[in-house]
Amino acid sequence: MKRLLFLAAVALLTACNGGSGGRKHGKSPAGSNAPTDSVAAVSYVTPAAVNVYIENSGSMDGYVKGVTEFEQAVYNYLSDIKISAITDTLNLYYINSQVIPQGSDIGDFIEKLEPSNFRAKGGNRGTSDIANVLETVLKETKAGKVAILVTDGIFSPGKGKDAEQYLVNQQIGIKRLFADYLKTNKTAAVMVYQLQSKFSGTYYNNVDASIPLNENRPFYIWVIGDVKHLCNLRGQIADDKLKARSAAQNLNIFTTMNGCQTVKYAINPSIGKFKKSKTDNKTIANLKKDSRTGKVKFAVNVDFSGMLLDESYLLDPNNYENSSKYDLEIKKSATTGGGYTHVLYFTSDRVYAGAITVKLKADMPAWVEAANDDAGTTAVKNKTYGIKYQLGGVYDAFTFTNRYYTEIKINVN
Repeated sequence: MKRLLFLAAVALLTACNGGSGGRKHGKSPAGSNAPTDSVAAVSYVTPAAVNVYIENSGSMDGYVKGVTEFEQAVYNYLSDIKISAITDTLNLYYINSQVIPQGSDIGDFIEKLEPSNFRAKGGNRGTSDIANVLETVLKETKAGKVAILVTDGIFSPGKGKDAEQYLVNQQIGIKRLFADYLKTNKTAAVMVYQLQSKFSGTYYNNVDASIPLNENRPFYIWVIGDVKHLCNLRGQIADDKLKARSAAQNLNIFTTMNGCQTVKYAINPSIGKFKKSKTDNKTIANLKKDSRTGKVKFAVNVDFSGMLLDESYLLDPNNYENSSKYDLEIKKSATTGGGYTHVLYFTSDRVYAGAITVKLKADMPAWVEAANDDAGTTAVKNKTYGIKYQLGGVYDAFTFTNRYYTEIKINVN
């Protein structure tokens, strides 16, 4: 019965969405004025394998009782990976204190997502140590592979232990794990989606006391691998498709990448009064005020397609460090020509000559703090106990030497 319900749901959702809605395979060329320590330009490449791990600790049982948004989101995401031909190899696992192989049949895998099957698969289901789970996943995520981890994100060290005493150590441990991973995977990236699902089962608090619960709860899909593979994955499977299968009103996303990425950018020749160069698209000469508005203005076209960042982040001027006295505004590009996704608009009351550097900051998204349950004594709506420590550890590792995703340099003469 569960299989029939899922097939009907997927058929309906596919008809409503009209396909993946993602980008086609392509290449994002490098800018000519990139930082010297920048990572190579992003291109969409097919990973050798995608390994999927679903945590089956006791705290996860409530997500798989009956047909839930959890199962629908996972089933459809994995099906889209298959349909999009992102990889020829999709391996399925349960994970708790050990990795439990489950073959590669997605339909059979989802059909058996039930509390009784979770229990029958074995492993230590009484504790949930996210750092240990991530360590196991990272060891298996070699170059050319992508890992997908599905978890409730709840840290539970077991009976008689107060998780609060371990949270900071969890963050430090996760930072160390990803710092070590980056040593051999220098172009690695991480995406974490926060979704919501019906939960009917037992919630375990910070001292492992059980609380019966029947309401929507957050869960998380971690995606780990090379930035070019994650660009391919996100380009083929739009974020809105995940949101459509979640009980959450908003789809929260955490992303981070290693190094200062190279992006393609150039002065927009159609905006502002200045002398246009035929050979230098990074320099503005003889900039003047607009006689109609009395303002100085110019713009820079940028390709942010390889940034793995959602639009709300890219369009927020607070996420940019602007070295100039010009006001900065960011908009989506109104045209598809030239391979640019966004336009940076600069305005002021007078001309300020000199070099301008704009850096896209690698900030922790605000939703992480908002989603964190500080107490952990009971289930708090839309919050997860200790999630900021987990994502904070990842963030600390990726931003240890560089807190910027990319930078853009232009000159005003």
